[in-house]
Parts: sequence; structure tokens; C-alpha cells
Amino acid sequence: MVQYLAVSDEDLAQRVCAALEADGVAVVEDAIGPDMIARAKTALERGAREDEAHGFQVRGSAYDPDDLNIRVRNLPGKDAVFREMLELPALRAAVTGWLGHSVRLSNFTSNTTLPGAGAMALHADQNPIPAPWPPYPCTLNVAFAIDAFTPDNATRYMPGTHRESGPPAWEGTHPDAIPLCGPAGSMIFMEGRIHHQTGRNTGTAPRSGAFAFFARSFLAPQFEWHRGIPQDMRATLSPWLREILGFGQSGGTANFIPEDATAAAAPVQR
Repeated sequence: MVQYLAVSDEDLAQRVCAALEADGVAVVEDAIGPDMIARAKTALERGAREDEAHGFQVRGSAYDPDDLNIRVRNLPGKDAVFREMLELPALRAAVTGWLGHSVRLSNFTSNTTLPGAGAMALHADQNPIPAPWPPYPCTLNVAFAIDAFTPDNATRYMPGTHRESGPPAWEGTHPDAIPLCGPAGSMIFMEGRIHHQTGRNTGTAPRSGAFAFFARSFLAPQFEWHRGIPQDMRATLSPWLREILGFGQSGGTANFIPEDATAAAAPVQR
């Protein structure tokens, strides 16, 4: 059962962690507002155009059955709005509450699934970790719903699979997978062991999501941030961002968690 929480809830991080322990997923509504959503949409459209112009593949990845999913990588290097998302106190508290303070941003990409898009293969986000997996959590995916995730377009997951010790079979159909829905502006948390897939888009509109994937710092990140974050931008990063992107000193983030979980995160501008 998916637990729906509000960003204003007391003890939000603890409630997210309890939901992840019980269900492997959680949804926090109203995490980002209309202005941030609009800025993110503009940035994703621009990022897709720029990546295509530079010869990067944005459609027809090996993960997708068609060319109707548009994937943009290196979101922190693309626009300040995505760095601001990473500064949200609710995200920081939940991520470190679940994974501990020695944590890294492994990847931050988007997926815009267009009407008619097929389903991605079932997988777990920590597929690259050899099985049997450790009994403790190693990774956490936080999806920002730039558009509403609905039964017609949502990521779909297999309940209870966050207790599995290895990934699912890549092949096959999975009619038992259920949609993980949330209104635009939600943060959708998925434990790294949960079996899930980009669902088919049977609706009439695109659906965009931005996926921040966190891992314990002993795991190599999926994206090499030193290639995506230029030197001039690194000088503007907050201590928290420097640490999770791998430009810090200690390998931990404990000194950079606000004492007041409701404190406003300082926006980072490029």
C-alpha cells in the first residue's frame, strides 16, 4: 500500500523511512511548487534539444522498447532548478535518514514518456550490485513528478520486492505491477531494491519526471560528475552539493544537514 504524505507533515523524514521499510515506496505531495515545475519543464525541453545537438542519445535507449521516451542526463549540470531540488530539506532529511550520512548522488536524469510509449523492462535500480544483495538499504531513487503520475502513465512497481536479495528477470510481461501515482509536484520515493518499470503511456499527454538516484558512498556513482559539472559551477555549489557530487573532503554529509528540517534551502544560481 502506498503511503501519501504532505511535505508539511511533522516528522516527515521518519514517516518516509517507515513507509520505505514497510512498502518500499512513499509519495510526498506538494514538494515543489508551480514555479519550480514550470522552470523544470523549460529546462528539460532545452536540455533535450542541446543533448541531441551534441550527438547524445535521448531517444531509443537500450532500456526502452521504442523511441517515445526522452531521457536527459546530467540534470545538475543542465540548470539551477535541479540543483535547487537537491537542496530541499525534505529530500535531504529523508535520503540521509534512509541511507546514512555517507551518501552520494549517483545519477540525476529525466524521462519524458510520450503518448503511446511502451513499458520499460522490469528492473531494480541497484541491479549492478551483485546478488545476493546486502540486507540493508544501499540506494534510493527520488522521482520529482514534473507532470502528474497517473494510472495511464506512472512508473509501475511490484509490491514487496524491496525485500528481495537480487534483481528480477529482464524479460517478460508483468501484469501484476501496479502504478505508483502522485500529483505534479510530488516526490516519489522508491527503495533501490524495489522491482519496477517505466509504465506504458496510454494517455494523451507527455509525462515528465526527474529521477535523483542516491547511493551509499562506497558504491561508484553511475554518472561521473567531474565530467558534467564545470569548474566555474563547482565554485558556486553549497557544501551539501559538493559532498553528494563527490567534490567534498570527508566523504560524509553529516555537517551539512540543517538542524531545522524546515529551514529554507538557499537557491543556487548559475
